[in-house]
Amino acid sequence: MQPIRTLIVDDEPRIRRGIERLVQSCGDDWEVVAALGDGREALDYLHGRRGGVDLLITDVKMPEMDGLTLIREAQKHYRFYPMLISGYDDFEYVRTALREGAIDYMLKPVDRDQFRARMAELRERIASGRNDEWKRAEAKRQAGLLKKARQTQTLSYITSAGIDIERLGYWVEDFPRGRYLLMYVSLDALPVKARAYTAKDWEAYTFALENIVAEVVGQGAKTTGLEGWSWRGGNSDFWILLCAPALEEEGLEASGEALAEQVRTAIRMYTPFTVSVAVGAAIEDLYLLPGARRQALALMHTRLVEGGNRTFRQAERAAPPGGAERLDAELAQLAMRTKQAIALAKAEEAEALLKRYVAELERADSPAAIRKAAQHMLLSIFSAAAESGGAVGWGGGSDPAEAVEEALRSLDRATHLQELRSELGLRMREAIEGIREARRESDRKPVEQAKAWIREHLGGDISIKRVADHVFMNPTYFCEYFKQQTGETVLDYVTRQRMEKAKELLADPLAKLQEVSVKVGYQDAKYFGKLFKQWAGVSPSRFRDRAGDARVSWGEGHS
Repeated sequence: MQPIRTLIVDDEPRIRRGIERLVQSCGDDWEVVAALGDGREALDYLHGRRGGVDLLITDVKMPEMDGLTLIREAQKHYRFYPMLISGYDDFEYVRTALREGAIDYMLKPVDRDQFRARMAELRERIASGRNDEWKRAEAKRQAGLLKKARQTQTLSYITSAGIDIERLGYWVEDFPRGRYLLMYVSLDALPVKARAYTAKDWEAYTFALENIVAEVVGQGAKTTGLEGWSWRGGNSDFWILLCAPALEEEGLEASGEALAEQVRTAIRMYTPFTVSVAVGAAIEDLYLLPGARRQALALMHTRLVEGGNRTFRQAERAAPPGGAERLDAELAQLAMRTKQAIALAKAEEAEALLKRYVAELERADSPAAIRKAAQHMLLSIFSAAAESGGAVGWGGGSDPAEAVEEALRSLDRATHLQELRSELGLRMREAIEGIREARRESDRKPVEQAKAWIREHLGGDISIKRVADHVFMNPTYFCEYFKQQTGETVLDYVTRQRMEKAKELLADPLAKLQEVSVKVGYQDAKYFGKLFKQWAGVSPSRFRDRAGDARVSWGEGHS
């Protein structure tokens, strides 16, 4: 058992030494860490050691600070067992001591046998308390591990292709507030000897790579004070997410870039592989993570032109690749403006900018410079599409990276500038159409989901909040959005669907009005009847009685 650390406080040196000898006589389980002369000195001692004691034995009446005040002030910061020893046999002191949290109160002169008996009882209580504290700490640690695992699983879902993020609910509430930085780690071209690797070899290497990334992220998080997560994407790629709390946002980008270099260095050192890392721009809201994913994937395409074993930073993408063939400032600016126009699906503006871009290429001093500039524009087109949720030539389930490689090969096959322009124009038009289609689909999706949910719950309690929660939107904004997309309010749509359902049910001449009313969400049959007549022009009973008459229709009910 770890020794029970005891602090003794009494302003009389003789009594203080006597209590110290009594504690030491109770056995090796006890350790006197200090014996001090007043409460102020004892409180300073506790602050200096951040607590660090299990039992505080103190006198009541002392100069500077009395024992009761010492207990009260110290317990604001630290956990310990207090015991009062005093020569004042006064009920008020005893009552105050108990109120201040003292677990025991002994009178001077202290009876040795009684003191040892009390200390034996305290030893058991302190041991039990330590065990409870360990259990609480372990439970907290396990809860932290489970939370981390749950968070990592959520992040893995979000960065997996084809996952509908809306089905995850309010998942961001499980994460800390702050700014986030997403990084994409991908294996470069494999060494020749990798062709001889077995499935077991790859399993071992993948496990090693995952552990290296996790260890670097964990160590980096401790060093920088940031919070970090890492998880496997596919067999050859990994993801890293860093979070800077609201008060520590300054060095997020710098820390991310430093961590990317550490990951690359560690993998090159401990495995036969190299990796490239794409470091995107920081995001203020974790709901923007899918966009950050697309941005990182698009950024990694730069590797096809600049080569692997590099760190690619979003902040540097406005500038073209380096070397003697570096694009001039005007070309770089045109490429950026073209990318922005594509992202906004402004076809005419993008076409005009591309035309200017190609015209500038005619002044280039070498074919290599022209090809490099064309490659840069192509990557800008693909990046605009990927970051905006569109696709360029990705039909038929083809892989995005393969689509980029094929487009680059098409540029390589071009024999003159006009062919380069045609290829870039084709890819640009595909990108704009893909972005437009993605936005049309995005616009339809929440409304269609809401309508489907409403139709499935016509007999239940339908409120604006419940419908908005289903599509993960703010209720007020959802009402405006629904009206804008459909031309009718949510309430009108719900009522119309209920009336149409009621019409179907009332087509049965044996249908009971109360049952029909409940099935379409109205407990009050009279209210239902009044509402039905407003919409159909006839009462529910009249509609049911005439259901067999082919001339009775919804349209006639309004005439």
